[in-house]
Amino acid sequence: MALSGSYGRGHRRAQPQEGLMPSVYRQVDRWSKHIQGTGDSMYVPGSDLTVDEAMVRFTGRSLETTTIPQKPTPTGYKVWVLRQSGYFCSRQGDEEVAEEHLTPTQRVVTALLTLLPLAVYHVFLDNLLAGVDELLVAEKDREGKGIPWGQMHCIPTKDGKFSWKDNALVLFLTTVFREGNQVIRSRRWPAASSAANRAAREVFGSELGKDLRVPLGIDEHSHHTNGVDTGDQLRSYNQYSRPIRRGGWQSIAWNFLLEVILVNSFLLQIWGEPEWKAFESQYQWRRHLSAQLIQRFGSSDSMGKSIVEVSAVLTPLA
Repeated sequence: MALSGSYGRGHRRAQPQEGLMPSVYRQVDRWSKHIQGTGDSMYVPGSDLTVDEAMVRFTGRSLETTTIPQKPTPTGYKVWVLRQSGYFCSRQGDEEVAEEHLTPTQRVVTALLTLLPLAVYHVFLDNLLAGVDELLVAEKDREGKGIPWGQMHCIPTKDGKFSWKDNALVLFLTTVFREGNQVIRSRRWPAASSAANRAAREVFGSELGKDLRVPLGIDEHSHHTNGVDTGDQLRSYNQYSRPIRRGGWQSIAWNFLLEVILVNSFLLQIWGEPEWKAFESQYQWRRHLSAQLIQRFGSSDSMGKSIVEVSAVLTPLA
């Protein structure tokens, strides 16, 4: 799905009531807002953004945990994230905002965008289709049987719904791209032996690769929706991996928010001034941060005292 519109601070939104926010998110809300504000002062996002959910591992008891089997971290807290090229632009818990005319999942998109500077944004996201045309639903139920591989089928609606037959039938909604917008891309001969791949091989014939037409919306979606996956991948490196089974807020604080700081700072120093000495490795960047903290706070005794003072300001309260 690809949506575009003018959003940001100043756009009218329904403010979440603090009492309705689950306690596990409320306990880290002050720290999250501090990180958000600091990040806003250092990075201005471009127009192409991705919204998706991230999972924060928690194996203890909690009413707010979710299980998504296909995720690398299947069980934990679901946090909605707005990202660009792996950079965490904004984030929120699973039950924080409300706009009456939208479904709970759709509200997430507008709520995250209102945290950004007012501008026109082009947002890519998955699995938020609502009110799909009956013809497209019927095609999806039939798994696109009878539709040739690589064919695009458009429905003349204001929100630009269409289906496209690739390895599976893909339903797409866009307010940006128009019917017939296509681009030439190099495609590889499919090696798997599924029925869909066998149909695709007929298009390739004996060629191992071929330049074929792809809907522009699908192509742009494929290039931009990896923003969240890239951030998750960066967050998984060298992270604090000790399981937390009590105090779910601790899992969000140390396994997510702390990693957001480390990943964002790593990307910012890469994208910074040309004369900066950039660290290409996250491992080296984290070692450098550790050395700078020790140098800044001096002896272990004074460093421990300073960390306690900082924690008193930033650590969420139970």
